[in-house]
Amino acid sequence: MYARTIVADVIPSKADEAVRIFEEQIVPVIKEQPGFVSTAIYIDEDKKKAQTVSFWESKQAMLATSQGTPYLSKVTGMLRSCIVNRHYDLWEVGFSTDR
Repeated sequence: MYARTIVADVIPSKADEAVRIFEEQIVPVIKEQPGFVSTAIYIDEDKKKAQTVSFWESKQAMLATSQGTPYLSKVTGMLRSCIVNRHYDLWEVGFSTDR
C-alpha cells in the first residue's frame, strides 16, 4: 500500500470550509479513482495547517493521481480558496491497521 500526504497552510478562518469542501466535493471524486483505499483531512488545533492523507493499493495507482496530473490539479483547485503553500510527499506504507 502507498500513501500521499499533502500539508498546507490554511487561509485564516477557512478551516471549516476546507473540511466541508474535502468531504462534499473531493471525497466523491477520489473514490472514483482506481486503486483508491481511503483518505482523511486533519486540521491542527490552531486551524492554521491542514494535512490530507490518501491511501492507494499500488504505487501505480498513487502516481496516476499525483502532482502534475489533471486529477490532482482538479482536486487541489477545489481547495484553492482555503489553503496555500502545499507540500506533497509520497510514502510506501510499512504497516497499517484499521483499529
